[in-house]
Amino acid sequence: MSKELFFNMRAEEMATMYSQDFSKKEAIATGESLVEQIFENGEVEPIKVFSNIVRLKEVINAADKAFRERIEFISKDSFNGVEFTPVAPRESLNYEDDSVYFELKQKLKEREELLKVARKSSEIIFDNNGIDIPKVTSSFTKPSITIKF
Repeated sequence: MSKELFFNMRAEEMATMYSQDFSKKEAIATGESLVEQIFENGEVEPIKVFSNIVRLKEVINAADKAFRERIEFISKDSFNGVEFTPVAPRESLNYEDDSVYFELKQKLKEREELLKVARKSSEIIFDNNGIDIPKVTSSFTKPSITIKF
């Protein structure tokens, strides 16, 4: 089988992989069910499946990005139960062009550094005005997994 034929078959398979009424909820449930079956059956090592899912996700993300760059939608459209809505570029103000804003932002960064030092110090730390810097509380993010390949 030629490489071109193989890719054409894969493209056709991707186009018809799920029925038009396959919803986002069903997609999520399918993914969760897959993981549940892998852990329950114990026939394959979960980490091997997970590592391939990570790689597959990169394939899908790259394809998604490439499609977004090449397909233009003029108006809202729907295919296979998936709705595509074009969004015009949004304007962002360049606040740092304003010297007052820029100065305040710099002062905030300096204050953050003072708060970090005060938090780690057993001594009382004072700012330029002689006011003691409080020891602020902290919060933690939830645990996560870093993945590289």
